[in-house]
Amino acid sequence: MDITQLKKKIVDYTKLVQSRGYTVASEGNISIRLPDNHIIITPTRMIKDFITIEDLVVIDIDGNQVEGSKKATSERFTHCEIYKKRADIRCIIHAHPVYTVLMTVLGLKPFDNVFLSEAAMFLKNVSIARFAKPSTTEGAQVVSEICANSDVLIIDRHGSFTYGKDLATAFSLLEILEKCCRMYYLATLSGKAIQYIDPAIIEELKRIPY
Repeated sequence: MDITQLKKKIVDYTKLVQSRGYTVASEGNISIRLPDNHIIITPTRMIKDFITIEDLVVIDIDGNQVEGSKKATSERFTHCEIYKKRADIRCIIHAHPVYTVLMTVLGLKPFDNVFLSEAAMFLKNVSIARFAKPSTTEGAQVVSEICANSDVLIIDRHGSFTYGKDLATAFSLLEILEKCCRMYYLATLSGKAIQYIDPAIIEELKRIPY
């Protein structure tokens, strides 16, 4: 896939994430790592519905802009830090999914015990990073501590980072994450006891190929 096709993928997924309500206005950002370790990434302060491939920029692995007329997202250093720690991944989606962030606002722990098969199969080990001020290098610092062990990160009272070999993988993790958090919140409102999955079965679920 050439760079123009990769840029189109970013634009398509940026609009898809926005249409699902996982970001609003100019929130969130998406990136793809190139073979030369440069990174295509969305620009800062643009309403996501209107982004085109011409608006995307290219940065190096340290966050320095090397191509593009727009300014790279202020969250670029967090993307770069994940890429540095995870040589196996090519794509990152950063979003602000409502129920996922709400879990941290309320101090709820939906991942301490598993109640959905899909959570065990796909989310594996969700890591929650301590609070960091958005649009600063603090985000890179807090994800650096935990990103090696999971493909799904939540920054306390901020948002999520999901990543993988392609954008389809990163987006799927984002959707399943938000579904899990939404269902957990609704379950708590019911006042009924949540029925968790037996830990022995969870280990079996994690090993099911998909």
